[in-house]
Amino acid sequence: MTTVSRNRLIVGWLVAAILGLVIAASTDLTALPFTGNEKISAVFLLDGQAYFGRLHDVPWSSTVSLSDVYYFDDARRAPTDLAVALVRRGAELHQPADGMQIRREKILAIERVSLGSEVGRAIAAQRALERPASSR
Repeated sequence: MTTVSRNRLIVGWLVAAILGLVIAASTDLTALPFTGNEKISAVFLLDGQAYFGRLHDVPWSSTVSLSDVYYFDDARRAPTDLAVALVRRGAELHQPADGMQIRREKILAIERVSLGSEVGRAIAAQRALERPASSR
C-alpha cells in the first residue's frame, strides 16, 4: 500500500467518524422506537394551539412531524370521565391524513408527556374508544 492510498484511507475513516459523531449528537436516542415505552410529545404553538402525538424531529429540517395527532376539545362533551378531552385529528371537514408538518418558527415549546398525566390518560381513553369491538 502506498503512502498516498494510506493517507486517503485514514482521511476517509476520519471523515466517517466525524460524520457519525455529528449525527449521534443530533439524535435524541430516547425518541427512537426501539428504546421501550411509547413516547408522546406536546407541541405548543405561538398562536395558543397545542397538539399531542408522536414527534419525528430531524434537526436540520425546517419542520417537525407529528403523527397520531390529538388536540384539546371541550371536556363536557367527552365520553370519558376525565377532566381533559382530546380529539384525534382526522375527523375535520377536510379529513387530513394522519400526521402533520409544523414549521419550527411557529413552535413555542416541545415537551414530553407523561403517560400517567391527564393528557396521557385522555389519549389512552380515546384510543380505547376508537378500537373496534372485535379487538377488545
